[in-house]
Amino acid sequence: MLDDLPSLDDLDAGLALPSTRIYDRHGRLLYEILPPQQGRNRVLPLSEIPRHCVNAIVATEDANYYRHPGVDPLGIARALWLNLRGGEIVAGGSTITQQTARLLLLDPRPGSERSLRRKLREALLALKMQRRFSKDEILELYLNQVYFGNLAYGIDAAARAYFQKGAGDLSLAECALLAGIAQNAIINDPLAQRERAKSRQAVSLRLMAQQGYISGEESRTALADELQFAAVPFPIEAPHFVM
Repeated sequence: MLDDLPSLDDLDAGLALPSTRIYDRHGRLLYEILPPQQGRNRVLPLSEIPRHCVNAIVATEDANYYRHPGVDPLGIARALWLNLRGGEIVAGGSTITQQTARLLLLDPRPGSERSLRRKLREALLALKMQRRFSKDEILELYLNQVYFGNLAYGIDAAARAYFQKGAGDLSLAECALLAGIAQNAIINDPLAQRERAKSRQAVSLRLMAQQGYISGEESRTALADELQFAAVPFPIEAPHFVM
């Protein structure tokens, strides 16, 4: 059952290929050509991703990330309690390391293998990853691969899809919204389900404040920010030239 685990050497191959990006002579993005079978993706080093985005993801997805060895029984219990208390899915039981293993080494499609065997494989891969990679390296893999909806894979593609800016320019409010929708990017799509996405943003900001990443005042200010969303994700500029 567990003797056919994927090799960690497959991690580099598992990263999505960057999109081909066409610019005009002024540096304005005109169009992206997507890799076959994939969506938009631009890989960034962790140093170019705002700390607010990193903290928002950790607070929302895996509060004990920096303390556990790749799997977290306490996190599973915490997620169950939060979900029962909130009456909805507020937090998941898988660690960021487990999610990274699923995204890059197993079949990441929802419902592809919802079984105890799948969870065991995911956990064993996470433990192996933890021994081989640093926490920051795993976070970098995750943030560049997680799906944010609308064909946007990774934090930079999500920033461009929803806010028409690079990840490096994201505000606290924008980072919290993206962290909130990552758990289920389809039903939390901020372009189609604005109120639901804002509700998820509020959850992320509350968790960030509870875990000491931001103050209560910063949380309230960010929640009150009026976000400017793209009318459509990835509009095509100069179609007569690029199509």
